[in-house]
Amino acid sequence: MKEELFMSSNVFTNYKQWLNDQTMPKGRRAVILSSLDLFSRQGYDGTSTAQIAQHADVSQATIFKYFKTKQDLLMEIIKPMINNLAPVFRDDFFSKLNEHNGLQEIVHFVVFDRYKFLKENAAAFQILLSEIMTNETVRAMFFDLVRQSQSVIFNSALNKMVEDKLVRPGLTLVDLARTIIGQLITYFLQRNFITAIPTDETADLKRIEDLIIHAIRP
Repeated sequence: MKEELFMSSNVFTNYKQWLNDQTMPKGRRAVILSSLDLFSRQGYDGTSTAQIAQHADVSQATIFKYFKTKQDLLMEIIKPMINNLAPVFRDDFFSKLNEHNGLQEIVHFVVFDRYKFLKENAAAFQILLSEIMTNETVRAMFFDLVRQSQSVIFNSALNKMVEDKLVRPGLTLVDLARTIIGQLITYFLQRNFITAIPTDETADLKRIEDLIIHAIRP
């Protein structure tokens, strides 16, 4: 598929919805959506093209009609996430974040908004996280996105909290990001991979919010 297919400006709330809104052959969409589901549940290495074909209700020949290799199919999922969708999600998030003030209000917004983002894009995020840890090409793409995002982050309400001394002395923006992201990702992985642990999502997120505030406040 030509990359310009992934440059649509359609409004979207999650990756699967966005994919469904793209103009592409029905078989190609079925292969991508099935791969998204199977890669997230079984892992890239644990999923065969035969399984993808069965899940998508197409032949393996159809897969290779659109994608030369399984690796090409994986990158077809990941590239638009990093190159096109992540910047839009980033800019939308920081625009809304900057409408909030005060330690508790900012932390509350970040925790609930970012967890909603992770939950709505669970399959895509699981694949991306796995590939960042194991795939050098994907890791380089991700860190390039982080570098491109630095100016947005440093002009955000998060950095203003540090500058206005709303957090413990000595804490940096990086410390703040690690504390918040670490709590959210840990909880996300618990909810998706350790399902035997009882959870009350709203209560859990409020607890995470309280833990973060306790850890960073002066």
